[in-house]
Order: sequence, then structure tokens, then C-alpha cells
Amino acid sequence: MKSIRTIHIFTLFTAMLVISACTNQNLVTNPPSETSEESLGETYGFTQFNVAIDTKEMKQALTANYDEKRDKTEAEYENKIEDLYLHGNAAMEKLDKIFNDLSIEPDMDAEDMVKKASEAFEVIDYTTLKLTIKFKGYDTKEMMMTK
Repeated sequence: MKSIRTIHIFTLFTAMLVISACTNQNLVTNPPSETSEESLGETYGFTQFNVAIDTKEMKQALTANYDEKRDKTEAEYENKIEDLYLHGNAAMEKLDKIFNDLSIEPDMDAEDMVKKASEAFEVIDYTTLKLTIKFKGYDTKEMMMTK
């Protein structure tokens, strides 16, 4: 009887550990707008935005990831230059300010998109900038520029 109780306690403890380990720190619980199938991408014009910027001093000096789906939105912003690491709602708040000032369109030249992203994220002196954007109604665009 004692061994069965020990097994139950161990199983319960293991289940709690697995559940707590599976939480997603990048999950946005208060997105800028409610998302439905029709409204995906309405807020910024895109549903996915990933940028990674390398500088002379460090690799991935700045990374930002935004992924908007029907059932969830995830955001992450990490700036090693400013020692700033944001996830979830805090990252979304930072990205919202950047995205509202970012004026890019799906038909823009890739070089112009990279330049606008560099300016919006305030890292002008980069060595490599990788940008992936999924505009609403368009295929995913991947671009990279090296100075």
C-alpha cells in the first residue's frame, strides 16, 4: 500500500513538473487586436516577422520574433546591446511601438525592407541583417543583407 502511494505521489510530481516546463514564456495574452481568421495580419499587415541583426562586436546583437496565429500570438525581443530580454506581453509592447513606426509593404524592394527594419530597430551599423516576413495574403519573404 505504501509503495502504491509513493508511485502516485511520484507520478503527480512528475506531471506537475512536465506541465510547468511546457509553459510558453513568449505567449502574448493581450495582443494589440483580437485575432480571427479574417483579421489575421490586420494590425501590422503581416502575421510573421523575424529579424536577427549581427554587429561587428557580437553575433545576434538584436533578435525579434513575432508570430500571429488564429489561436495565439507569440512575441520575443532580445537586444544584447542594451541588455534587454523581453518575452510575451513585455516583448509585444516593445514590438508594437516599433511596428507602428515601421512602414513596409509587401511589394517593396528587399533592400528597402532591410533598410527600414534596420532603422526601426535602431541598429544602423550592422554587419548582417536577416529578415523574414509573412505579409497577409502573400508568401513568406526571406532576405539577408551583409555590409
